Amino acid sequence: MAGWRVDFLATAAPDDPTSGLSRTVWELGRALAERGHSVRVLYPSDGRPTPPGPPGVEAVSVPVVGVSRRPFGRDIAVGRAASSLLRPDADVVLGNDEKAGALESLGTDRRRAAFGMFFHDVALHTFDTLRPLEANRGVRQRVGNWFDRRALQRLEQTALDRADVVIVASEANRALLARYYSVPKERVALLPLGVPAPLDVGTKTEARATLHVPADVPVVAFVGKTPERQGLDLALEAFRRVRVFFPGARFLVVGSTPKPEPGVNALGVVDEPTKARALRSADVFLFPARYEGFGLAPREAMRYGLATVVSRHVPLDGASAPEDVRVVADDDPGSYASELAELLADPATRRELGRRGQAYADTLSYEKMAERFETLFAGRVRAS
Repeated sequence: MAGWRVDFLATAAPDDPTSGLSRTVWELGRALAERGHSVRVLYPSDGRPTPPGPPGVEAVSVPVVGVSRRPFGRDIAVGRAASSLLRPDADVVLGNDEKAGALESLGTDRRRAAFGMFFHDVALHTFDTLRPLEANRGVRQRVGNWFDRRALQRLEQTALDRADVVIVASEANRALLARYYSVPKERVALLPLGVPAPLDVGTKTEARATLHVPADVPVVAFVGKTPERQGLDLALEAFRRVRVFFPGARFLVVGSTPKPEPGVNALGVVDEPTKARALRSADVFLFPARYEGFGLAPREAMRYGLATVVSRHVPLDGASAPEDVRVVADDDPGSYASELAELLADPATRRELGRRGQAYADTLSYEKMAERFETLFAGRVRAS
């Protein structure tokens, strides 16, 4: 296969630790570059110098200019600005959020790029799921939510209408596209996200020492930067109940900063080595998300060999429960506490669950994702 010119849209810079899905775009770009493609990733600039992308990937900053006060004004401004920076001879352009609905061009009329829209999340469903969780501030908020929702729907619909290839990372999102936009199942391609390989941060004992965690206590980990969406409150309550039976237990929270309480080590937003140490330190990974488009965090924990407990809202296509992962059937913190207590009390079961989960997650490398990406676009790229 001759190398393609591929332009991706990302939500964040390559050195931004807060966006796991943006990191996936950069790493997919790296894997495609290693396979001989010319890859550029365009991302919204915050005015800093452009940091280098992964090897073989050109990072292109998109200036955030002309932002209006209209709903999703920043996203629209970024999409329009990115339009002028796309290569006119690009073979593939890939959008991954509502900004792609504001793109104004995809190459020349003579040779338009194949456009793929990758729904990591169906943003309209995320909106409907999370906005009701916010404090009710009256009529003004309801009116604002109506305008926001309409603007978001238009952006996603526009991206869908122009897409040559519609991509999702899970069957759950394929079903959501049918529900929200009446997209036929056969029009939607499945492309599981790549999962980062574990970093070498030493042994569990060494990782715990770096994080100042005792070597001989049970440790539970959580990773998530949107705590309401990802159920941090449920995780904390489950941990409180379990800690009655395991008084020395620790709960490592990565990506969020809950209020201080006994046994909880809130690490906040950290770099990748620190997150890796938290995962290496843990015995169990807990992720009671209320909504999750793919479930990258639990899959990453599984690649570290962690016994993993998730909610029924986390799509784990290809994983078998309860052999590979424990799935809690309701949102009762007591149900999560029961799973935690069983796994913390039974090292053999915990190790076997971790081993099977790791074997599953190891099939989701960025290299495999790049191969599948090529298959999706092989019949769409126009001859030069």
